[in-house]
Amino acid sequence: MRKYLSVRRYQKLKFFAVLLCLLLADTAWAEWSLLHEDEEILYFVDPSSKNALQRPRIAILREFRRPDAAGNHSARLLYEADCENKQLRLMSGVYLKKSMGNGEVSGMINSNGWMNPANRPVLQKIYVSLCDKS
Repeated sequence: MRKYLSVRRYQKLKFFAVLLCLLLADTAWAEWSLLHEDEEILYFVDPSSKNALQRPRIAILREFRRPDAAGNHSARLLYEADCENKQLRLMSGVYLKKSMGNGEVSGMINSNGWMNPANRPVLQKIYVSLCDKS
């Protein structure tokens, strides 16, 4: 008799696979382009990380102008878009102790579900970079 993965175990496995990809991706080779900035954070995108799945994904780097309370200087994030339903979600991410996505991992960021990207300018820009057909 075959044993199938439970949904919960599959989700955990998927999360750790995505996290592993984020950790093993060498940011030194990424071609980070400034996507958005505000008074506290700079957001960079690596266009070469975009994939062509039904729900496209892209790597985002969040660079803090000043280290946060935990001493983190940056965060590497993986976003996914549902272009048909005009939704965006953060799949996972990691906080890092050094600038530009380098240094020791100090924490993980979990998905908070699907969001309407129209609510924040940076989310709109991430959504457009994933779903724009031009």
